[in-house]
Parts: sequence; C-alpha cells; structure tokens
Amino acid sequence: MTEALTWSEAWQRFGSDPVLFYSACAALILVLVSLGTGVARGDVLVLAKPKVALRVLGAVALGFLLQALAQRLAGASPLWVAAAANGVAAVPVLVVTLAYGPSIGLLTGALFAAAVARGAFPGLHEAFLTLELVILGWLAIYPSPRTARWAGPLNALVAGALTWGTAGTALLAFSGQAIQLQDLLAMSGSVSAETVATVALLFAVGPAAYARLFPGSRIAPTAPAHEASRPPDQTRHAEPWDTLATAEWAPPPRQRAELVAPAAAADDPNA
Repeated sequence: MTEALTWSEAWQRFGSDPVLFYSACAALILVLVSLGTGVARGDVLVLAKPKVALRVLGAVALGFLLQALAQRLAGASPLWVAAAANGVAAVPVLVVTLAYGPSIGLLTGALFAAAVARGAFPGLHEAFLTLELVILGWLAIYPSPRTARWAGPLNALVAGALTWGTAGTALLAFSGQAIQLQDLLAMSGSVSAETVATVALLFAVGPAAYARLFPGSRIAPTAPAHEASRPPDQTRHAEPWDTLATAEWAPPPRQRAELVAPAAAADDPNA
C-alpha cells in the first residue's frame, strides 16, 4: 500500500472488510489467550532469578550475533545459505521461549526485534516474529519439549502457521491484495531453507537439554500426582512417562490385581 491512511480510514476499512476484521480478531484472540495463560501460570516470575534472566538475555545476544553473521553471509553466499543462516539466528529466542512460556516470548521478541531492526524502529518482520514467539510460548505448555523431542519443532511449525494464517491474512487484506496461499507462503518463507534449518536445530535440542540449561520454568509439566501417592513397591519403573501428561491431566494408574491366597481345606496337612 503506497498511500498512508488516517485512523478513521483504517477503522472504516476494518469495518467494511470481513476478511480483514475476522483475521485481525483471530490474531488478537491468540495473543490474549497466549499471554493470559502465561500470566495465569506466572511464567514471567522466572525473571526474578538472576540466572534465568541472564539466560534470557544471553539467548537474545546470541541471536543478535548470529543475525549479524547471517547479514554478512547474505552478499557473499548462495541464497539458500543466507536463508539457512537466518533460520539459525532465530533458534536461540525460539528455544528460550519454548522453555519459559509466552510472556518470556514477548520479552525476548521485543528485545530481539529492537536489536536486529533494519531501520530506526522494528518493522513488520520483527512484529510477526514477536507474535510468533508469543504463540509459541503458549503452545509449549502442551505438548512440552521437556518431555518429547518432537514437540519443539511441531510447536514452531504450528505457531508459524497460526501467525501467518491470521495476522498474515489481515496484512494482505489491509493492503488490498487477494488472499492466496502462495502469497502467504512467500511472505512467511515457510517453504525455504530457513524453516528446514530452524526445525532441524529445534529437533536437536532434546528434553535433557531443556532440563539442564533452562531450569525453573513455570510451564514445565509436572509428574502425575498418582506417581507420588503410590508406594515404591507398586511403581513400575519400566513404564515410560506419558509424553502428553501434564499437571491438569494424567492417565489413571494401572491397578495390580491383589493376589488372594486360596482358602485351605479342613483336611489340608499344611493348614
């Protein structure tokens, strides 16, 4: 869109275009639900621990350094190398968001956007990344990458799809363009070496790495309550922990049938 709109003209466009209105409302609902869930769990309280705050700031700093390296490679490398480097640069903030939740995703997204902004202020690219981080932190609650290696890449793909499917559609509608799948894919860069690099690195970060590098999370799943209530001799250590178990839901414990000794007959010599 080449001409600037006043607030009244923009509001009239929102009211007259149902695609723009509903897609923007869907994006707003995603943000409110994500942040509301994080606030309800107190995910931002982890920043009261200095070690956790340093980890968050370190992730942003690492992402900034990787983004600077990606920009250096952009002019002297093939396009797919530059795209993969951009995907690698986003991994630190994605991982710390998966570890600590949507409120931390909003914070890291804002800091990362300010650090890597191409102009004086962050633009649409940084705004979409921040929105994606907020949704990603919400999705990280269930399934959690702390219990399944595949959860991190899956959550990242779903967060990107929700971000561009709502806010991306609203952007196309606001600019007066036709809503087409190929346009959304081109804007988001979903089918590119950037996405492949990001998903591969997120898959490489397993549950053990989250537990060791990012402790104290308020969105981490807890062990099912029945595990602590059962006596040690009845706990089946060979059974794997359910990947999708959370504090709100847990599969019922398996009950072992009690062995009852048969009643002895009256003429039983062992009685």
